[in-house]
Amino acid sequence: MTTSVSPTRLILMGAATTLAGIGLGRFAYAAQLPGLIEAGWLSARDAGFVGATNLLGYLVGAVLASRLARRLGPGAVIKLSTLLIAVSFLASMWQGPVWWFSLWRFVAGVTGALLMVVAPSLIASQLPESKRKRGTAWIFTGVGTGVLISATLVPLLMQQGPELTWLGLGLIALLPVALVWRPWPGLPQAPQQGQQQARVGLVLAAIYLAYLLDAVGFVPHTVFWVDYLERQRGFSTWAAAIQWGLVALGAISGPFLVGAIARHAGWHRTLFTALALKGTAVLLPMLIPGTLVVSLSSFTVGALIPGMVATTMGRIGELVPAHVHATAWGRATALFAVGQAAAAYLMAPIYASAEHSSLIFIIGGTALLCAATLTLATPLFAKHKPLTEAS
Repeated sequence: MTTSVSPTRLILMGAATTLAGIGLGRFAYAAQLPGLIEAGWLSARDAGFVGATNLLGYLVGAVLASRLARRLGPGAVIKLSTLLIAVSFLASMWQGPVWWFSLWRFVAGVTGALLMVVAPSLIASQLPESKRKRGTAWIFTGVGTGVLISATLVPLLMQQGPELTWLGLGLIALLPVALVWRPWPGLPQAPQQGQQQARVGLVLAAIYLAYLLDAVGFVPHTVFWVDYLERQRGFSTWAAAIQWGLVALGAISGPFLVGAIARHAGWHRTLFTALALKGTAVLLPMLIPGTLVVSLSSFTVGALIPGMVATTMGRIGELVPAHVHATAWGRATALFAVGQAAAAYLMAPIYASAEHSSLIFIIGGTALLCAATLTLATPLFAKHKPLTEAS
């Protein structure tokens, strides 16, 4: 069934899914951790384990996303996933055993991945060509909004206790449910036999690998940055919180900046530029001292958290037909999940060694610059240009 929805409403619905699935479902828990540990709800070790189940759920959801969308329909998957995000917060109001929190963080991970794979690719396929680059990027403004909520509202709620914090997040997560609970378009139809398609296997594989390397570079700032600034760089708690606020401001503005660049330069050049800038921003504070450099790093990496998602998805959209975009994007998301989980586990013991803590930023930045080099070389992998490529 095909449902006609205006482009503006589609973009708003897409932003609601990324707010629920990633902005709240992923980042709000990280902001709660200190308060949950201090209140005795979780030990430091249990909190890490609960967080790991979210990463595992994200991987599972990315693998299953396109199959569930075909079986249940994309609208049903999006609505149910958004609702379950809110339920996962509300269910966590009970101070149960570790397995209880792990269960709901797993649910949030699965549903977050389903929303990240199904909704953006479906919306991009429905947008008119003139609005596709701008709209594809703007869908991910929900990520930055969620980061801003985690940086501001969660600490305030935590002063009232974990129960009210879970309740507040659950009520906030119901707002995206109201926005997505309306008819959705159907999946794009496969083209008729005989329609020419470009051979882009090697290029697509290179984009997948670059996105996996981006996941490695994603971990240092999103997991260790605030603690690193406090314990290794001598920032006060308030000053470190300001840096996380800059990450949030960057995450809100990132999709707009990426969309503007893509409209003028195309997704291929935008992807290379984003990876090179992000790699430089991760490395720069390790090479040059000063609060200004740290602040620039916070804002730039924050902007390219949703910016890299939008750019990678847009680039994949140039390389594959619309009816297989969700499958290709799901594979990229699954590889990202593998990369971030592996990087987090490998970087944790390195970071625990105080004299080597900055090494994780060097690893992350180097991985991003390698990804930028790989994307720059992708035209060499293609025997001919994809029909839709804007290079």
